[in-house]
Amino acid sequence: MIPSDIKRKVLVLYSSASAACGIGTWIENLNQTLPLYGWDLVVGLAWGRKFHDPKQVEQLRSQLSTVRMDGRTGTEEGRIRAIEKTIRIVEPDIVMLTCLDDAFEAVRRLRCNRQYFRFMVVNHGNVPKQAACLLQHRDLIDMAICVSRFSFLAMNNVKEHFEKERFCHVPNAVPLQNFKKKRMLNRFCVGYAGRLDVDKRAVDLLPFFLELNKICPDAELWVAGQGERAGEITTLAGRFPDRVKYFGQLTTPELNTTFYPSLDVLIHFSPSEAWGYSIAEAMSFGVVPVVSDFRGRKIDELIIERQTGMVFPVGNVKAAAEAVCELFESPDYHQRMSVNTREHIKQNYSLKKFGEAWAQALSLCCSLPVLTMQKRTGIRSEKSRWMVGEGFLESMRSLLRRRVTHASPGEEWPHFRCNSPLLLKQITAIMASLYEKE
Repeated sequence: MIPSDIKRKVLVLYSSASAACGIGTWIENLNQTLPLYGWDLVVGLAWGRKFHDPKQVEQLRSQLSTVRMDGRTGTEEGRIRAIEKTIRIVEPDIVMLTCLDDAFEAVRRLRCNRQYFRFMVVNHGNVPKQAACLLQHRDLIDMAICVSRFSFLAMNNVKEHFEKERFCHVPNAVPLQNFKKKRMLNRFCVGYAGRLDVDKRAVDLLPFFLELNKICPDAELWVAGQGERAGEITTLAGRFPDRVKYFGQLTTPELNTTFYPSLDVLIHFSPSEAWGYSIAEAMSFGVVPVVSDFRGRKIDELIIERQTGMVFPVGNVKAAAEAVCELFESPDYHQRMSVNTREHIKQNYSLKKFGEAWAQALSLCCSLPVLTMQKRTGIRSEKSRWMVGEGFLESMRSLLRRRVTHASPGEEWPHFRCNSPLLLKQITAIMASLYEKE
């Protein structure tokens, strides 16, 4: 695609509960590549009372142009209004949604008030709930994009799917590092980079290391990330100070200068991954990934077993440790695979291809007719027993600084939700069938 001198604007709506995550890296890559094709990027950051702090994203990813979406009253109405206000202020050509469920209602309200912009929603996962949520809002979404081919195929197999021109697959990418991995004598370093949460199966880190330490006692484990299992990793590092290092959350420059270059292997336990960024980032340094056989692995072809990485059954930490040990005991095999990983990223997942693909998708989205609302549907605002409008109550909450407290980031700013049990059941069955056939 030929670069353009005509500037258009895309507003990305993003959670700020975790600054160091794959979606944040994806946004950085968009910000780096899209201006070459005439697109300016602005990021709308969810702002909550406790869990969503835009400041941490602004500090970690300082090159981004951001605007805060103030939902600190803690109510659904407050979040919807914050998104509406941000869209009005930024006046984007395209609003791009990554995960915030309240955006659907905000866009519906703006559309009903004859405010026109394209609405694009990106599915960054390989889980049924996210896919079902997008399908549920087909009447509102001008274009839907999956970063994973697995989700793209699954959603296309649903009876009520998106129109062909409004649905596409655009894989992620990482910059190829000007660095060649050299294995150091008498040292073998295994790394983990990512959220230390249950959905990533970070619970497997402790038993994995104990298994690895039995059969490969010279191996070190380096861990970068934050999450609910962080305390467990801190304790593990205290028990094995010469074998386990816990770095906490690292910035992208820190990962690229001190973490990835030191690794021989990257370990990954997640049961479902839509083109994992930490995996690809490590591969760009020639680090060999050892990953679970997660949903979508074969179809997305980032990790090809025994060509660009090693694979073990989900949850089988003993098999994971044995795969790492095999690489440790076979330096020539490890070196060949290390070369393969870098070449695979270079040939298939370059930032140049990424920028071209996204520029084409945005241009196509702008060429399509805007989906307009004929009447107000699905409005979730309720009236109190005194028949006072929710909008008035929200204004009073804001004025009086009344706040609703939440117990988790997902309560404070909910991610994609599906209200159709039938649709969720259908896409769950389709994904299970695809996974069995992989």
